[in-house]
Amino acid sequence: MRKLIATLAIPVSALTVTLGTAASASASVTPYASTASTAISNRPDSGVHGNWADDNFTRTATVNLVSEVALSYCGGTTGTGHCYHWTGTITDKGTFTTIVADTSPGNGDLNGGSAPTMGEAITGSMTGSYSYDFYSSWKSANRKLVPATEDDQGNAPNGRSTTDAWLEQFFGAGAKFFENGAASNSLGTTGRWAYTAPLGADKACPRVSSSWVDSSWPVSNPWGAAPSQGNILAPDANHC
Repeated sequence: MRKLIATLAIPVSALTVTLGTAASASASVTPYASTASTAISNRPDSGVHGNWADDNFTRTATVNLVSEVALSYCGGTTGTGHCYHWTGTITDKGTFTTIVADTSPGNGDLNGGSAPTMGEAITGSMTGSYSYDFYSSWKSANRKLVPATEDDQGNAPNGRSTTDAWLEQFFGAGAKFFENGAASNSLGTTGRWAYTAPLGADKACPRVSSSWVDSSWPVSNPWGAAPSQGNILAPDANHC
């Protein structure tokens, strides 16, 4: 579940607002959190070499209103005349099922060879989390706007259904989102997903087990590309 990283610089002024910071800024807002869960099915999972599995999991998302900040954090002007600092997280828990003939997700255990393809459809566990830090023109988050279920039918999600933009679903269609003073729909910062195929998951090769970590670190080789992060292997009977 490879993602793009947005590096954020959050000055102290973003967290503490005085009346003189901007004409539209209030002295304070009341911080609060809103949480919603979605059962996601048949979502394609991408690795270093492209899609390799479909996932079925529960995603629990939380947004936190931190404070009102200067309009400069939202590009200088907004439709509401205000700008707010938000943080958030998602946590995912469920399963993956490999797609036969797709390429394995990582670079581990290749012994200098090319990335192997999936020879069998195997199912294993997946867990993950992702953090967010962004600014919005809205201060109202409504968990009822987040869908209770989503079936991607094996197609890559788009718009607010993508992982980077997922928290936008708490807000109405008119809300705008910003990072580093510029409009953005890529709101995530750091994250980590772990995948495990235990012994016996591969019926053709029951003695094979494997695991892969898809994370934003190490910074030098992130999102599952480092050989040390392992791999998910699903050989057929001729490649055990």
